[in-house]
Amino acid sequence: MDVSTAELQWWIVAVLLYGVGDYVTTVLAVRRADVIEANPAVVALLSDQPGPLGFGLLKGGALVVCFLGFLSISGSPIAVGVPVGIALLGGVVTVSNTVMIVRTI
Repeated sequence: MDVSTAELQWWIVAVLLYGVGDYVTTVLAVRRADVIEANPAVVALLSDQPGPLGFGLLKGGALVVCFLGFLSISGSPIAVGVPVGIALLGGVVTVSNTVMIVRTI
């Protein structure tokens, strides 16, 4: 298990965008009665208005699973793609949630 500085930096960005950014914006958004969760996996596992604890556990579990998958291929040159992909997904979802929150204020 040899994690490079670049990979570690990408993991930090991934946790900030996907873990924190998506979590905070989703929790803020679904507190409004007129907003529901759009991710079908979250809806199936929790509800269309997931609570902060359940959503946090689900999000944390997803990050752990992704990190374990990353560790299993950490010697590969494509391993950095795991945190990069998660960071990109987190960025897109956080921006999308933020735009939706601003539009519904």
